[in-house]
Amino acid sequence: MSSPLLLQCYERESQISYYNQVLLDAKASSIEVNLDVNDKGKGLVATRDISEGATIFVERPLVHLQHLDNHWSAIVCQTCLRFVGSIERQVGHKLRCLVDQLRGAQRGTSISDDGSSDGGGASEIDLDGALEAGERLEQIYAHVAPEQLAELCSGTVKLPLSEEFQLPEPVPCRRGCGALYCGAACEAEAWEHAHCLLCPSSALVGSAAATTAAASSPESPQANSTQPSGMADMAEAASSSSAATNTRGQSSSYDVASEDGAAGLSMEAALSAGPSSAGRGPRCASGRLVASGPSVAAPMEAVTEDLWGISIDRRALASFCEHALETNEIFLLAAQVVAATLLKAARLVVVGEQSEGAAAVATAPGPSSGGPGPSSDAYQSALLAAWRPFMYGWKRCWWESVAVPDDVDDEEEFRAQLRSLASDSLELLAAGIKDPRFGPDLFQLEVYGSIVGMFELNNMGLSVSSPVEDYFLAVDEMEEGTEKREVTKVTQPLLDALDAEYATPCEATAFLALQSCINHSCDPNCTAACDTGDRTVTVLAQRDIPAGEEITLSYIDVSLPYKERQSELRDYGFVCRCVRCLAEAAEARGRRKGAARGVKVGRRR
Repeated sequence: MSSPLLLQCYERESQISYYNQVLLDAKASSIEVNLDVNDKGKGLVATRDISEGATIFVERPLVHLQHLDNHWSAIVCQTCLRFVGSIERQVGHKLRCLVDQLRGAQRGTSISDDGSSDGGGASEIDLDGALEAGERLEQIYAHVAPEQLAELCSGTVKLPLSEEFQLPEPVPCRRGCGALYCGAACEAEAWEHAHCLLCPSSALVGSAAATTAAASSPESPQANSTQPSGMADMAEAASSSSAATNTRGQSSSYDVASEDGAAGLSMEAALSAGPSSAGRGPRCASGRLVASGPSVAAPMEAVTEDLWGISIDRRALASFCEHALETNEIFLLAAQVVAATLLKAARLVVVGEQSEGAAAVATAPGPSSGGPGPSSDAYQSALLAAWRPFMYGWKRCWWESVAVPDDVDDEEEFRAQLRSLASDSLELLAAGIKDPRFGPDLFQLEVYGSIVGMFELNNMGLSVSSPVEDYFLAVDEMEEGTEKREVTKVTQPLLDALDAEYATPCEATAFLALQSCINHSCDPNCTAACDTGDRTVTVLAQRDIPAGEEITLSYIDVSLPYKERQSELRDYGFVCRCVRCLAEAAEARGRRKGAARGVKVGRRR
């Protein structure tokens, strides 16, 4: 049986040509892509001497996703990862989410990374955990009253010095699914890249800028709408009075809590009312929460649309997002790859037809209808061209590449379960996005599993520091005196309530074309950083690198001892044989041999 079209091997010249263009776009003139580096396969090699501290290249991810559990701590643009809103709302959001998590622990429920609340019976309650949660809640409310928390979340109070840390006003997804952006340009970029196919919201809500302006008013007439809401739906009430029905357990910085703790409407909820507390809503593929099914006051009706010849069922997409929410966020990232590839292929077909003077493909029947249209070869060529950014990434099927956890007894069953999960996810995604031109080649389980496996083997963690941390550091660095004492009267209680949470950054995962070519070393010569709020990754030389030396990064914490490092690297599917590991392994063998030779038998007494 032949390999799927998208997983077939391609000529070296094709790979070199692609990576040469990527290097050119990244202005990476000091390195080259070598397809066989030290028998490790593909890697980057310095073409000239590189000085310590030099920037080797700057790159933007092909796809990225803010970690679902990080939504508790950071409200950011889903395109560029910039923090949005205001210092006050970011602080309020962090505190509200802390309160929700702690109340869940008090009730004996666990708030998982996806924001869902898993209730357990009385026998399952962690009494020690519940006690600790109660003490932490007391700590928060000893410093911040519920009314003050409500004012922070609503933005009706201003903190001293916060005007020096201005953040862009959030712009919501044009459909109101809950994804937020730092401006209309980022919203449009996300929409054109993949979100137009993946957004599960069924109705347009007007221009993003207009809806933002309307939503920012507490008197917005849209506040009583029954459309599915977005990120603000991360919240149910932070009050114990709603604990019995609150299954979401998350909060938004744009929720306005009343004095008794009940959540009011948020900026995004002004676009549409949130879900009832009786059910759970999925996230859109950006990771933001959306409501569907029984959790919505008015159930979402099936809506099928056509875009670039692609049929989209928004209700089916909501089911896909729900499944990803309950199982693994990586499926949301895989969906971005599928959607971006499908869109680009469809657009290439349209451009190709128009250049030949044919009618627009958007209205022309395809081969499935038996009418005129491009040949199957033309569709395959367009699909391969669209797939090219992901074609050369190192791949193995997800269920084959994941290291088996130590507590798993039956490896075969474990891998079969992963395969089944991926199969269920793909089935749901394929029900939401249908295209007879490209679907047969793109919506294959081996292809989908390889996309997920590609992330497992090549993902890059992104971290953008929080302006909330910068704000509190600026207060701390103020000159001692009356002004600082007055400021800290306001800020110190908030800092005490937040504790370590004040410094939590935005955290995301991403796939990058060049960075994914860099091999691991436990003594790397480079480091990668993403701390600019534009999602770009900068690779810097940690020491002088002579021409001809391989560029290396560390995939793990290099401060770990040898055995722990090797254990961490199991998930990447290799045993590290870098210079450091070989030296430490030899040293350990030498110690063992020396200990064996030095054993002495004690004399009997």
